[in-house]
Amino acid sequence: MNAAITCLLLALLPGAGPASAPAVRYVVVFDFCSPGAGDFGRQLADSVRLGLRRERGFRVIDRFTTAEVTPPGGMGLSAGEKTVVAMLREKIAAHVAVFGQVSRTGQTVRAEVRCVDISSGEPAAWRKVFSAEGQRARGLIAARVVEAVTGRAKWKPPEYGDEPEPRGRFGKPLNLNGNFESGKVGWRGPDNVSTFLVADPRPGRGGKVLRIFTDLDRDAWLKYRRDLRLGKADPNHPPRIGTVANKYATVAGLEGVHYRSEWIPATPGRRYWLVADMKGKTAGIFFPKIFVKGFADFSALADGLSEVSLHELGLTPARFAALPEAKRKALIAADARKHPDRYRREVYRWYLACRNEQNAWKHYAAPFPPRGGLPPNVQWLRIEVYAYWPPGEYLFDDVHLYADPRQKAPVPEAPARTPHYRPPSTRPGGKGP
Repeated sequence: MNAAITCLLLALLPGAGPASAPAVRYVVVFDFCSPGAGDFGRQLADSVRLGLRRERGFRVIDRFTTAEVTPPGGMGLSAGEKTVVAMLREKIAAHVAVFGQVSRTGQTVRAEVRCVDISSGEPAAWRKVFSAEGQRARGLIAARVVEAVTGRAKWKPPEYGDEPEPRGRFGKPLNLNGNFESGKVGWRGPDNVSTFLVADPRPGRGGKVLRIFTDLDRDAWLKYRRDLRLGKADPNHPPRIGTVANKYATVAGLEGVHYRSEWIPATPGRRYWLVADMKGKTAGIFFPKIFVKGFADFSALADGLSEVSLHELGLTPARFAALPEAKRKALIAADARKHPDRYRREVYRWYLACRNEQNAWKHYAAPFPPRGGLPPNVQWLRIEVYAYWPPGEYLFDDVHLYADPRQKAPVPEAPARTPHYRPPSTRPGGKGP
């Protein structure tokens, strides 16, 4: 028998001695009985299992194992406490059992839930009723059940607007030319088909703004962008690219359009603010985003050349692959010295959400990372202004990245909430950041 299971069984045996709360509690969530509500009871149980798996200090017995030990007809509300305790100790080797019954009337869902907990030695039990309405009823009830089982409020991720913008206290922006007044300085530059620097259309204002247009024939635009990368096209003499009747075949329907900044040195442990103004019609879950992406040097792991590097060297992928290994490594090392930015890979991502149902100029601002400081493996940052659906025009101005003026000392990185997560390593063998 597995040693961990043996230890757990011994801890659950009657008379095992005074028990302190275990570091990890094992939970079994039985499918809820749902007469007249179809599969809703099973679906609700799945949502509770998923929610508990995300809580530190809890391990959830999987659905298939649970089904093997479920009594015929399910674990109903009338199950005796002694029966449930015996099942936990003798059949499942778990600390907590959750079960109950669900009913549905119109848009209202009602769940009567029982919980039996033997993690402290003597059984403790509760019985509670939860209800919610609408399409999100299952998620709302599951979240409340998880809170009742864990005895603490469910973790809530930071949201836009949680921290007020420290207006008037920002120093010098860390990125160049966030107001676009100096043309393409600080940015990769417009392609003059999907990205443009145009006169500010607001009355009484001079200067320039960034215009992104996404209602373009995708195939023609992709060819043009590839030609730009390979030096076969000139953004000062762009092709004429129109739209298509099928809007899902436009740039908006798939890739969307990015306008990227030049590299910005990153400082691990630092928090930042990103601010911007935007005008454009958004629709529901579709809205422009201004990404800040973090990158690290992965040249030590490189085993090939980019399409651009191959083109510059006059090689095809097949010809490069046919070279002796020593020659390939030498070419990669030389290319990494000449073009180090081509070997930078994304290791961090955050975005500023630009929702704008009114299609009017709006100001946006938020801090990042939302929790803790910038991870230690981030060496460079890059701002990527991004728009996609609905197809059309989006305008941006005053896109500025600032160090958080309230931060006095480096902040440790907040650990990932996903169990067993490991940040990507830039070194062979996975050793080092």
